[in-house]
Amino acid sequence: MLFFRKHRSIWPLLIASMVIQSAFGTILPLLPLFVHDRGMPLTWLGFMAALYALIAFLGQLVLGPLSDRWGRRSLLILGAGLSAVGTAFFLLPVPPVYYLLFRSLQGMGAAAFLPAANALVADYVGEERRGRAYALMSSFYMAGFAIGPMIGGLATVTGRLATPFWVGTALDGLALIAVVVGIADTPRLKRFNVNDKRNREPIPWRDLTAWLLINFGWMGLSGMYDVSWSIYMRNIGAGPVLISLSWTLFAVPYLFFNFLAGRLADSPGLRPRLIYGGALLNGFIIILYTFSRFPWLSIALASCEAIAMSLITPALNAGVMTLATQATRGRIQGIFQSSGTLGAFGLALLSGYLLPHGASAVFRAGALVLFFFVAMAVLWQKATRTSFHAPLGPDSDTVS
Repeated sequence: MLFFRKHRSIWPLLIASMVIQSAFGTILPLLPLFVHDRGMPLTWLGFMAALYALIAFLGQLVLGPLSDRWGRRSLLILGAGLSAVGTAFFLLPVPPVYYLLFRSLQGMGAAAFLPAANALVADYVGEERRGRAYALMSSFYMAGFAIGPMIGGLATVTGRLATPFWVGTALDGLALIAVVVGIADTPRLKRFNVNDKRNREPIPWRDLTAWLLINFGWMGLSGMYDVSWSIYMRNIGAGPVLISLSWTLFAVPYLFFNFLAGRLADSPGLRPRLIYGGALLNGFIIILYTFSRFPWLSIALASCEAIAMSLITPALNAGVMTLATQATRGRIQGIFQSSGTLGAFGLALLSGYLLPHGASAVFRAGALVLFFFVAMAVLWQKATRTSFHAPLGPDSDTVS
């Protein structure tokens, strides 16, 4: 309880993040079905997911550093606004090719929002409690992700796949209001002078590279699931409501186990074990999907996968921020988030190519990519003798 009282200023950010993730989750499970029913070929689904990831990747590289200069709040407003516009445009009666543009707007919204939000957590919370802070942040994300698909699934009882997009647009609008009303830049950011030589430290690439490799392989799985999960579930007998519910039932265990994982991630020495153990378990569960022919068995496996992923998130984010200083938090978050987005781009393209051959081929490829990049991270650490938990410097600039 002391943590929650001491860091009350983080709550508006958590609520805004939950609402915008609810909007995202409302449409995500049904998006492939919606655009396919409106004429988009199956092979385009991979391209659409890859384009989203590519736009988010490029945007994070540019907009992450801008949050250090312009302030976090400006980028959060931009991100929520672009997400709302992109979601609303899907309701227009246009040819399928336009959906690529609308998905790109959503990708740019994510690129503006996520690095600024994660950097703002580090502005508010000191290193000794960042594991719990990032666990709380990811729990609120997953709470939104649990609520959103459930809302989207219930909205389909109208018989129209367009209804969740109306709901998603409204939720994006609420997220924008929450940012405008509830979030202010920290006093430190208002005093920050980016032109001061002391505030222009270089990026610690040698220490950061292993994080980037792991994030590329692990977050790349999101591109795989964006393309294939809904199609996979429909192929083994699930309807739209159950498909949406499967995303919710993934999010719930993720949410609860995150709190335990966050406490563990407050110990820098435990972070490598949480990251590597979670990633290996994650890859093993992906392979098990290829043997399932029953929707509820796949949902049970997804719940186990959520527990594996909950071990990774707070440890990885807290570790990355030990390498950031006052001047580089937004920039490092932009680079870090973009590495995962680039992985999502690659796996989305690969998944679109493999999907006509069956979802099992997609899942096997995703697991192999994850295992490969985890192995590359281990080899990099051993070759360079770098540590996952050696801070770059003191965190005296944190607002508490």
